[in-house]
Amino acid sequence: MPNEDTRHLAHLCGLADNPNLPVHLLDKLVVMTSGELDAGGDLFGFGGPGTQIPEAADIPAMESTGEVMARRTDLPVETYHQMATDRRLWVRLYLARNPALPESLLWTLADDRAVRPELAWNPNVPLSLLAEIAVTVNLPHILLPRVASATPPELRWLATAKDWQVRALAAMHKKLPQDLVDKLINDPETRVIQALVAAKNPNCPPELLHKLAHRSEPTCPHIAQHPNANAETLVACLRVLPARRHAAKHPNLPAETITELLDDPDLLVAEAAAANPALPRKVMERVLMQSC
Repeated sequence: MPNEDTRHLAHLCGLADNPNLPVHLLDKLVVMTSGELDAGGDLFGFGGPGTQIPEAADIPAMESTGEVMARRTDLPVETYHQMATDRRLWVRLYLARNPALPESLLWTLADDRAVRPELAWNPNVPLSLLAEIAVTVNLPHILLPRVASATPPELRWLATAKDWQVRALAAMHKKLPQDLVDKLINDPETRVIQALVAAKNPNCPPELLHKLAHRSEPTCPHIAQHPNANAETLVACLRVLPARRHAAKHPNLPAETITELLDDPDLLVAEAAAANPALPRKVMERVLMQSC
């Protein structure tokens, strides 16, 4: 059975998610959960003078209160500004992804080096701020929400940016105009082309993938997953260890190569080969018979 302290913390978490909590109590809850207020039993008008509320830093359940509030999209702007100064990093990290934050607060949070990378995942982050983040933070080759919702003029702005990191953001978009795809395919920075391949852009020609597989080994894991990769390119990707299990599962890999990979010392590669739809049925039957 939960004790009274645990129950009280559950109540606080519930209040944090309650849309009808009055503003003056909301402000007190924000201060209390950030550990800046010595909360007594009368904070919300209940409990006697002797009621003890554990320190926020000592009770993991209290942290979920801050998490709930940082994710809410219906709070007053003043409350978001208050939470942006919370001394606990993870509260500010959750807050950075909140689409309800005003643009001015997003720029303010960008000055917090620890929080800055999280702003890239905010669907409403200004493109100019996202471009600054991309240059200063090592972002993964993933289509970010703000780029996914970008208009054609915005995509063109990204794809023609001076910094390659910004062009790489646009390269992750699968519905780029053909002229932008052609431009990015011939980008002088290999990592922009890698982003285009990682996005599995259907306009990447097999010839480009083959040339890139021989020119840039770090790109091979992405090439091995691209639907336009041909048999010769996939065989070339097999020389790169991180790409082997992806190439082993690609339906364009020659049947005899897939069969050979069933005996690969890396069991992940062997499993991928067994899962390949191009594995001959006779080989499938043989594998099953060997398991009996």
